[in-house]
Amino acid sequence: MDEQVTLKFLAGLAVIVLTGLALRPKKSKQNVDPAITQADAGERHDWRYVRWCMRAMQLLFSIYMFWSVVRFILA
Repeated sequence: MDEQVTLKFLAGLAVIVLTGLALRPKKSKQNVDPAITQADAGERHDWRYVRWCMRAMQLLFSIYMFWSVVRFILA
């Protein structure tokens, strides 16, 4: 019985930590050279749909994992 309570506590703690890490703002480095800044902006523009798709998959997987942990804790 104590193992189940411990596992549920650890699962809840993991969800809290991972949610905090996922919602943390990302820091971007600033380049002084305008040519590098322009090239970085062009590359980000070229890959925007891939980044959107990866972010959407990450969001869906996070929701699935969160729901699974909630069901585990409530069971």
